[in-house]
Amino acid sequence: MIDINATLFIQWGIFVALMVFLHFFLFKPVLRVIDARQAKVEGTFAGAEELQAKANKDQDEYQSKFDSAKEKMFARTAAIREKAAKESKGLMEKAREEALAQVESTKDRVRHDTEVVRKELVANVDGLAREIAGKILERQI
Repeated sequence: MIDINATLFIQWGIFVALMVFLHFFLFKPVLRVIDARQAKVEGTFAGAEELQAKANKDQDEYQSKFDSAKEKMFARTAAIREKAAKESKGLMEKAREEALAQVESTKDRVRHDTEVVRKELVANVDGLAREIAGKILERQI
């Protein structure tokens, strides 16, 4: 059987005093450290999520600007090609016109030279005919 005497109350008092002492000097400081560490971890995760969200936003913004710049570049390239095609067409037309003008000029010059030679031949036909006849007949006509 258990004897309940004054030592039980003294042990119970020591136990309560020890629990109060441990509560203020051991459990509370340890719990404070654990809570602080938990808050720091949660803050780090929240900061990481914010940074990830900002990185995603910046990447979307960059992609948008990149796509816009690419579209502008393609538009400029198309405009430059179109302008070059027009200039090339204009130069080809001009070259064709110049070539046709030179051909016409050459044809006119050939016609003129042909006409001059024809007139000279007509003027010299009698002399040439006599000369040829003389050579064929082997005498002077």
